[in-house]
Amino acid sequence: MSDRGPLDGRVALVTGAASGIGRATAVRLAADGAVVGCLDRDGAGARVVAAGVAQVGGRAVGLAADVTDPVAVAAAVDQLAAEVGHATILVNNAGVPGGGRFTDVTFEAWRRVLDVHVDGTFHVTQAVLPGMTEAGWGRIVNICSEAVWLGNQSVQYVTAKAALVGFTRALGYQLAPSGILVNGVAPGPVDTPMLRDNDPEAIEAELASVRIGRFLEPEEIASTVAFLVGPGGDGYVGQVLSPNGGTVFIG
Repeated sequence: MSDRGPLDGRVALVTGAASGIGRATAVRLAADGAVVGCLDRDGAGARVVAAGVAQVGGRAVGLAADVTDPVAVAAAVDQLAAEVGHATILVNNAGVPGGGRFTDVTFEAWRRVLDVHVDGTFHVTQAVLPGMTEAGWGRIVNICSEAVWLGNQSVQYVTAKAALVGFTRALGYQLAPSGILVNGVAPGPVDTPMLRDNDPEAIEAELASVRIGRFLEPEEIASTVAFLVGPGGDGYVGQVLSPNGGTVFIG
């Protein structure tokens, strides 16, 4: 892994970086030259990912924080700034699944999904924004979901991801004049531990919906993120790209 690339000199922060899309994104941004803060509530897992990046010649820092805890988030962002510099790239990826029919969902279960996806994104974005504003440059990518258009997952999960689409568009509109571009990525079915936690019948049904005949890989979602935060994404504001393998056609 070379320290020369389209993101050379940039510092990135990826949440939910210990596995799945977050891990793949951290590895990809480091390969493109960024120094990457790998943040996860599983601090040991985040440090494993950071160590893996270092083993192939990249630079990364493992950070432990639950994104629903604004004090812990602020401390992690400050730690990253002290060690390698302020993050000017942010990927809000941390998330949890939601399950059950709406009539069976408790308010606690509802709040947990919204707390992580929506409030967590709020906390991390607010903590990182001052550094971007000072630099006069920033890239924020929010990981949304195709479920916003399909409506085929739990009500609380779809609601949370739909909120992120609105957040992406409104914040993108506000921040673009200051050099900070905000966009989203809404993946289709991706072969991650979260997907494999479903029962075999559900997994087969999910696979049958994908026109390319296979699940996407986390690295493919990471490539879309890398495009948006790299030079190719300079003209995108408040957009949500959906690498989904043909499960939904967004017009």
